[in-house]
Amino acid sequence: MSFREEIQSRAPRRWSHSGGMDHAVVRVRRAGPDDGLAIGEVHAESWLGAYVDILDPEFVARAAEGRRVGWPSRIRQLLTAPNTLLVAEVDGRICAFAHAGPANSDASIGEVYGFYSRPEVWGTGVAGLLMEAVCSELVPAWQEAVLWTMRDARRARRFYEKAGWYLTGEEKLEPLSDWTTGTTATPPAVEYRRWLTR
Repeated sequence: MSFREEIQSRAPRRWSHSGGMDHAVVRVRRAGPDDGLAIGEVHAESWLGAYVDILDPEFVARAAEGRRVGWPSRIRQLLTAPNTLLVAEVDGRICAFAHAGPANSDASIGEVYGFYSRPEVWGTGVAGLLMEAVCSELVPAWQEAVLWTMRDARRARRFYEKAGWYLTGEEKLEPLSDWTTGTTATPPAVEYRRWLTR
């Protein structure tokens, strides 16, 4: 049985910060400097699972490898304020991460800069728990937040909409680097917004 099948087979699906489904322990916590390798793995696997049908497959492979090897050297700068970097663990294994802080376009609102999970936990509730946690982390400073995602990333867009995010109508071309050679792709991206307090 694959890790994803194992996670999905455990019912009922009751998630919390301190526990999880009947047999799995799901925990969301702040990332630390030693999490770079694991976050790199999550980032790479997520890119390979989500973007190979949206972007040039060779670019996706290079970008995934760039993220896999690049995170250990980049993580320290993302652990300093005003950044928030959280990870979600299932039975002690990092399966997802979220990076947030002030919006690049308007510091009066928050922004989720990156939100990725291993394909094997898609649909298990891990990402939903992590999204609620990262939004809660933003609440002391901001009442609303934005995020950008590729226009053609249908799975991600469905997830964001289910998690309470709504389209603003803003679009842009999003330059994405492969993190190694400097090669970029510029897919169209759409902006989502969410109120953080209810």
